[in-house]
Amino acid sequence: MVTDDRSRGQVILIGAITLAFIILGIVVVFNGVLYTETLSSGSSGQSAADATVTELEIEQGIACVLARGNENIEENITAFNNAYRNATTESTTTAVNISVGKDPSLESTNITITYDSNGISYEQKRMIREGDCLTRGS
Repeated sequence: MVTDDRSRGQVILIGAITLAFIILGIVVVFNGVLYTETLSSGSSGQSAADATVTELEIEQGIACVLARGNENIEENITAFNNAYRNATTESTTTAVNISVGKDPSLESTNITITYDSNGISYEQKRMIREGDCLTRGS
């Protein structure tokens, strides 16, 4: 039963190394799956909070546009919409659109906020007054 042939020991060694690499590969793949699952489920709880922050930022921005007192309200709100969309696109996966209602005035205006992200999507109408601007600029 015992022979002086060394080839059997080499086969066992190669088999053990192969088995070790297979186990290591399974561990790496399993760890990657768990990490991806954790990342994908982690941000979904923030969607409602992000939507609230977005609404407050838009309300403040539009109110301050009205407080500045320029007659080109629709153009200024459209410019704010474009600037806000460009700023948020850089940091979030959220699409926000602001549209102006009929007959906007410097005292108040109706806007429609369309919010769309991977976790939440809605459309909301808001009445914005110039007095809602917390930072009155010149």
